[in-house]
Amino acid sequence: MAPRIVVYVLIIFLLSPLRAEAAAKRIVSLYPGHTDNIVALGGERQLVAVSKNDDDDMLPKLPRFSAKSGAEEILALKPDLVLTRGLAERQNPQLRSVLERAGVRVVSIEPPRWDEFSSYLRELAALIGSDPAAAEAKLKNIRGVIAAGAAKKSGGKGPAVFVEATAKELHTCSPDSWAAKLVELAGGRNAAPDAQAIRKGSAIAPYGLERILKAAAAGDIDVYLIQRGTMNATDMKSLASRPWYPAIKKIKTAVVPEGELSRPSLLGLEAGGRRLIKIFYGE
Repeated sequence: MAPRIVVYVLIIFLLSPLRAEAAAKRIVSLYPGHTDNIVALGGERQLVAVSKNDDDDMLPKLPRFSAKSGAEEILALKPDLVLTRGLAERQNPQLRSVLERAGVRVVSIEPPRWDEFSSYLRELAALIGSDPAAAEAKLKNIRGVIAAGAAKKSGGKGPAVFVEATAKELHTCSPDSWAAKLVELAGGRNAAPDAQAIRKGSAIAPYGLERILKAAAAGDIDVYLIQRGTMNATDMKSLASRPWYPAIKKIKTAVVPEGELSRPSLLGLEAGGRRLIKIFYGE
């Protein structure tokens, strides 16, 4: 009787709607943050394509798709999971339905806020067959290393840091954004704590030249960070060419890649934390 009972239990398990989805083996990532985190969690070999917005050196041999890519191109790779986010879905609303009709699982996960990142990592780890608890522990360890490094260097008082998120209209990062939280973790203080997000949930906030110059003149900015990426192509040379640059010339300035400063990812967090500590306090 025992073998028959085992068979019955196995059948019930296999037919149960509560049974967990199998870990994906062929993944298309349509958002750089998802790509970074999959690699950080050990799922690099499961990726068969990444986003066109991924960093150039991120799995350069893999095909790249944008949010507006056709379903046929993606289906040709025979994925069993396509990871996207809300913005990408809004840009190509038909993509999900076409892929799902073809039997491909589509999961949309929004880029997480700082305090929600551990929950996101646990969900992502489960999708790729990694250990959610280990993923959360890795996050805790990275944040702990950054905080300890900053504490050792800062002597209890960190620099006031202004983050230029966009060159046009001179937006900064909103106070609860990933960039602002990383600056704080690395020992810095937000030089624009009064900035208000351009809309609810946005990571950027209007600030403007007048407020920047006023803060600089008052000595309220110690470090001027430029977030270089899709929204801001500024480098040190172009910064120095701005007519108002002499007003901040004596302030420490630095360019930080967007992927290290504002992308919610383990890879960006670790690299960005190290870079910021070096900028704030030197070697």
